[in-house]
Amino acid sequence: MASYLPNLICKGWMEIKILKEDQRGFLAIQLFTIMIVIVFAVASLLIGTAFAARKNAVMTYDWFGAAMDFAATAANRDKGAADAASRTNDAWRWFGYAFSQMTDTTFNGGSFTPKGKSIYPGPIKLNSFTYNAPGQPVPGGTAQQPGYTATIEVPVIGGDLPFIGPQYVTVPMRYFGVIKSQTVQ
Repeated sequence: MASYLPNLICKGWMEIKILKEDQRGFLAIQLFTIMIVIVFAVASLLIGTAFAARKNAVMTYDWFGAAMDFAATAANRDKGAADAASRTNDAWRWFGYAFSQMTDTTFNGGSFTPKGKSIYPGPIKLNSFTYNAPGQPVPGGTAQQPGYTATIEVPVIGGDLPFIGPQYVTVPMRYFGVIKSQTVQ
């Protein structure tokens, strides 16, 4: 009983002394250190990939908005907004041209295919391009002015899986480009 008394009084010091003398915990400490390094490396890799994907998505959304605004204005330049619904195809073509130039892709009518080395792992899909009259629902509320709404799916991370093929993490995006035209007298 008397031999347990020092362990109760100096429990911490005795545990360190025991580990130091017989070194049973030495291997566990080394494995724990290696495991911590691996966990930090994997976490850093995942965080870096997530930030890169977010950067690509935000940048693409900015370009998407600029291309939509350009298309809405270019299709209705000097024509007024009264007949904007009939110029949806013109706006669609202007959008395809502008967005493909901004993203360095080739527009084939339904998707934007990356050229060569690109930040996009796969094609950007154009899901819809429609005219919206005032009062119709649009992203962010109700349209106060006429314009065009487009919906795209942007691949931000991709990879080839064996026996499955290419798989992408995509971000859906919608934007309402307001017609900003004036009739020239």
